[in-house]
Amino acid sequence: MTEPSEGLLRRARRVLECSGPVCWAVKETTYRTAMRLPVLHPALFRGLRAGFHDVYGDLEPGAAPALLDGLDLPAGTEHLAERRHVLAAGQSNHHRSPGAWDQAIRSGS
Repeated sequence: MTEPSEGLLRRARRVLECSGPVCWAVKETTYRTAMRLPVLHPALFRGLRAGFHDVYGDLEPGAAPALLDGLDLPAGTEHLAERRHVLAAGQSNHHRSPGAWDQAIRSGS
């Protein structure tokens, strides 16, 4: 397999970052494919973040934690522990579970 060009990587990053409001069933395959390229992991994390915080966001609490755990992210990535906490609690969207994020922050996850 050849290495993707910088242009393709730039487009892939943008798609991942804007994927929050897309239905989980539609974006899951794209997310799993992006997992193969560590250079896309930060953008995938931002997509997962948007999927939780966007008013139309959609995450699957049963599948998203495995993706999150497979990401190679820098130490100290902001809100990584809180994200794990809300997904482990079965929350799929901040707006459908308004207190979940605040609780995760308070618990110091």
